[in-house]
Amino acid sequence: MSRPRQGFTLFELVLVLAVLILLAAITYPSLDDMYAGMKVTQTADQLRAAFSEARAHAANESRAYRIAIIPGHGNFRVAPDSPEFWAGSGPPSADDTNGIPAYVLEGAAPKGVRIATSDAVGAGDGDSALPEGSIDLTSWMRVVTFAADGTTQDDAELAIYGNGGPPTYLRLRGLTGIVTVRQQSAGVPQR
Repeated sequence: MSRPRQGFTLFELVLVLAVLILLAAITYPSLDDMYAGMKVTQTADQLRAAFSEARAHAANESRAYRIAIIPGHGNFRVAPDSPEFWAGSGPPSADDTNGIPAYVLEGAAPKGVRIATSDAVGAGDGDSALPEGSIDLTSWMRVVTFAADGTTQDDAELAIYGNGGPPTYLRLRGLTGIVTVRQQSAGVPQR
């Protein structure tokens, strides 16, 4: 008569653990790619909101607002279009026009996502987003400036791209202020 088994051997436990580690290693890249696309979409949504906020503040406060990026990184900034906010000539005054406080937004994309002009996709090295507050005010590159009435004469196009995968393009129509998002399919050239 054989005795019933009391437990598992160490070899059996190590074998099951090895199989689980192998399965995790196989599925991780797929999950990482899935989340990379979501991070790019999240950044596109943040930038669309920044464009809308800048336009609304320009019209409501009767002062020009500028949107700028650090090319090849994941940083963007919205602030009034005056030297104190962009040239570092002194501390920005919180209440300088019509008694309305200035709106300043500094945002950063999630790790691994970069923002660039549409002709500079793939540029950039090092960290994707620089730490907020560590960026010299003169490093920002202007994307578009909304006039005091909320209009702009400039069209603007930004490319948002992550680790692998095609870029997403964000386009602002200067005349209408409409922001559209276009996701490029893999292998399809940009038009």
